[in-house]
Amino acid sequence: MKNNGLEMIRKLMFRLLPIQVLLAVVGSINNIVSSYFASNYVGIDAMGAVGLYAPASMLLGAISTLLVGGCSIICGKYLGQNEHRKLQEGFSLDLLLSTAVAVLITAAFLFMGVFHLTGIFTQDMNIRPIFDRYLIGQSIGIIPFILGNQLPAFLAMENRNRRTMAASIVYIVMNLLLDILFVQHLQLQEMGLALASSIGLWVFFIVQLQYFFSKESQLRLSLDFGTLKRSREVLSVGFPGAASYIYQTARGVIVNKLLEINIGTVAISAFAAANNLMGIFWAVPQGMLAVSRLLISISVGEEDRETLCNIMRVMMRCFIPLMAVIDILIILSAGPLSSIFFSDTSSTVHMMMRMGLQILPL
Repeated sequence: MKNNGLEMIRKLMFRLLPIQVLLAVVGSINNIVSSYFASNYVGIDAMGAVGLYAPASMLLGAISTLLVGGCSIICGKYLGQNEHRKLQEGFSLDLLLSTAVAVLITAAFLFMGVFHLTGIFTQDMNIRPIFDRYLIGQSIGIIPFILGNQLPAFLAMENRNRRTMAASIVYIVMNLLLDILFVQHLQLQEMGLALASSIGLWVFFIVQLQYFFSKESQLRLSLDFGTLKRSREVLSVGFPGAASYIYQTARGVIVNKLLEINIGTVAISAFAAANNLMGIFWAVPQGMLAVSRLLISISVGEEDRETLCNIMRVMMRCFIPLMAVIDILIILSAGPLSSIFFSDTSSTVHMMMRMGLQILPL
């Protein structure tokens, strides 16, 4: 019986994994598309602007994961206990907190970009105006980015993973088409890169949001969020899941500063391209974490110790070895992967990116 239970959990986790990986990889694919068009159609300075924005993007990911992680675990517990009213309150609270945070960050980024207050990112006066324009364009997409990352967890609770899959595919296609239009044809350069991403994020968010206005949805958009005191619980529960994003944000700021001081824009461009490409592979453990977190929260709500242990067994016996194999493949393919962004294999920027892809997976 125990082996049957373990096998059932293993199949369930691997069935849920693709949609969670796809969700996590959406932003990474956007970064890769932006990096490709920046390096091939705009220039090294634009690629540097993409790299300088990477820590800010990671910060948004940390905040988004903090909120959705805390709320999904708490709401998963309510789902396991059949507490529908509390589940509805948790859903409403998540959207309220996410909207408030997104509006504040949008205002801050717009203010910094419009009034050229981006010295915290770079002191290079050649690249700073480019980054200012790129930051303004990216600011337009902060609200749908944070809110759009909240909805998949609740769609999963309603067994509507296909809705998230559809939204993700539409976003990827939309972002690519808009980059071709704005960057390649209209030559809007760095502003075109940012606008393509932001508009695509609004489409991604709206496609998901439509379901919660339908008659099939058990969860509704409302102001019934219970008490704001519960937000403390959301933050404390969600922090462990966001810790890796916070680390990567700090690492990105520090590395960018060191590269700018000691080497220059070319190094920031190489690091940005390597980091953005690695985002695709980071999506795998993030998806594993999301699946495990959701099932663990439900098993805790149902007080099912056996299922909880089986989830941990699958994580240790299947997920970790799979990630190790992926790491080895990245290291072995570092050269060809670098050529996607920098075709001249003898260039300094290609060499730096190749070395980055051989080190970062470790």
